[in-house]
Amino acid sequence: MQPRILAKLSNAGGVGKTTLAVNLAYEASLRGHSVGIIDLDQNHSIEEFVGTEPQQDPTKTSLALFDSNFKGDYPFISPILGTDKIGLIQGHPDIEHLKEVLSKKRRREYILQKIFSSYPLNFDLIIIDLPGGYDILTENVVVASTDILIPVNVGVKTFSVPDLVERILQSFEELELSPPPKILGLLPNQYDNKSSSDRMVLKALKDVAKELKLKIYPAIRYWLNLKRAAIEGKSLKQLRSTDSMNIIFSEIIDDIFSK
Repeated sequence: MQPRILAKLSNAGGVGKTTLAVNLAYEASLRGHSVGIIDLDQNHSIEEFVGTEPQQDPTKTSLALFDSNFKGDYPFISPILGTDKIGLIQGHPDIEHLKEVLSKKRRREYILQKIFSSYPLNFDLIIIDLPGGYDILTENVVVASTDILIPVNVGVKTFSVPDLVERILQSFEELELSPPPKILGLLPNQYDNKSSSDRMVLKALKDVAKELKLKIYPAIRYWLNLKRAAIEGKSLKQLRSTDSMNIIFSEIIDDIFSK
């Protein structure tokens, strides 16, 4: 069975993509799914989260996948979050330069898809962590993905969401993706329910989701337990299994495996 491949796309950084990757991976692992996280970011945020030392050897990072000599030996490390069900391919600072390399190649948007097709991944779910923005690396991930989730920091940049969705849909058409990845929906993040401005922005985001005909998940609050979990290198469910926000991660995993 081909794995589900989840891309988390945003216009900017700071929307909690790493926190999301870790919590979704752990939730899926509890259900018996094997999960591979591929870090295509250069800032080592996942390593800091899970307590792994940054990898300086590019052949042992996600850069290796794009090397012309790559033969399917994916450099996953495991266990992650205390379970062998989760593996991680670490990022590397030189990923920023990878974009320039990709831009010079033929059929440059399809390189990652070709890698996954030539060398199938032995996981039920692949979660790809990307920096914010939309560039050639993002397009590679979109082409290779089965599902897209759009985390949104509740704030001023919330109002750029329609532009991002339009860019994603434009990629579907221009790259002739058939079938295209499923856009699971919008995920509001870092929401303070005591803030009148946050409540106003969240209401506006719900209107945007309705207009775009996209699902909007319950907002992830700016929450001390999430911060504590990150500091301790744990998922929220490992820190506090009864926390109500775990239901959000559970709902997303339900939607990914609902097909």
